[in-house]
Amino acid sequence: MNDQGRVPAYLDEIRVLMDEVIAAGHPAAPAAEIMAALHDHLETEEFATSLYLLWGLLGESEWHHERAADAAREWLALDHDDRAAVRQYYDHWLYDVCGYQRP
Repeated sequence: MNDQGRVPAYLDEIRVLMDEVIAAGHPAAPAAEIMAALHDHLETEEFATSLYLLWGLLGESEWHHERAADAAREWLALDHDDRAAVRQYYDHWLYDVCGYQRP
């Protein structure tokens, strides 16, 4: 969600890519596409950086590849209007699952 209280339009593109992650045997290519789709939104959309970091992590190691489809399914099920739920999703996946260091 952005500062104007609306779900950003780029999320529609990301939804398609999340379906590709689920269908892919190896998520590296769809993860790279997700990151590319987010590139122009990193400074303007609240959760774009978290999504970018998450898919950078999920696309880079074999252990994370096993979890990528789960992360995609959970992301697709999120109510992206619910900022607290979206924040909780990123906290869980970035810090609890992927082991990214909390700030």
